[in-house]
Amino acid sequence: MNADDLVESYVSDVARLLPRKQRDDVALELRTLLRDELEAKAATAGRPADEEMARELLTGFGPPREAAARYRPHLTIIDPADSRGFLRVAGGGIAVIWLLGLLAAFQRRPVGSAGDVLAVLRDWWLSVGPQVLWWPGLLVVCYATAAFVRRRRPESGAWKPRRGDRDRINRVGYLAAGAFFVSGTLVLIDPGRMLEYVTGGRAAPAAYQAFVYDDDFFRHRAPWLLAFMVLHLAFYGVMIVRGRWNPLTRQIDIALGLTVCAILTWVLLAGDIFEARPTDQLTKTAITLIVITSLVDLSLKLRRQWRRITHRPYA
Repeated sequence: MNADDLVESYVSDVARLLPRKQRDDVALELRTLLRDELEAKAATAGRPADEEMARELLTGFGPPREAAARYRPHLTIIDPADSRGFLRVAGGGIAVIWLLGLLAAFQRRPVGSAGDVLAVLRDWWLSVGPQVLWWPGLLVVCYATAAFVRRRRPESGAWKPRRGDRDRINRVGYLAAGAFFVSGTLVLIDPGRMLEYVTGGRAAPAAYQAFVYDDDFFRHRAPWLLAFMVLHLAFYGVMIVRGRWNPLTRQIDIALGLTVCAILTWVLLAGDIFEARPTDQLTKTAITLIVITSLVDLSLKLRRQWRRITHRPYA
């Protein structure tokens, strides 16, 4: 096989790996490129191009699949700019799902010995462990869709300057959060009366029984929880009136958030909240979600606070 035959065979193998509409153009370009380089190589060697010289050139050019990859349009599922964000969201989501599954596993089975703990961990892993992979799979679809939209509509990803005054309070958001805290506080004070108000007194007696507090919770944990919920609500009111953050209020916000998370965790682990088992389980699940969400939010606030302290301009 002479040098021209080797080049033509290589070009043919590369072209077969490309989409049909690209094959002719790429084959012509690659053939011209290889022949020019082969002629330059022969001129440098001071002898006509031969099979050995052609093999050396083609070996350096790479296998046909690698050469085809250089011509083939890149298939990007997740944009490189989104890679770190994808890993953070995927890892954080998996951790949250595993934690929720672990708490649910411990609530389903009483633990009295090390063997019981191992049994709970085994059940948790079999029910939640590998199945959690649906989350990164869903994220791949979401990020791939976002990347596709950005490629088709570049204006959708255009840069927009961030709000200049970052110390200004979003009063609408804080009013919504305040309404949430007020409703939660009212439910904590008297869930039965709130049920009567919502249903207009038409709820069945069994429904009221579902919202009877456990005596230990009502005597020992509820007062502390209520006190800090009222304190947090008062802080929200102050911030809505002030309309701006300062270093002290940011520190108070973080301290209050950590304290409320600690109290909610204590409430969650110290025993029953309601006498009715279904209501108790539903309430504990809601508290778990609130604690996890709050901890994520607090971690972001602490990170921003650290950047402010170290005078990093992009905090």
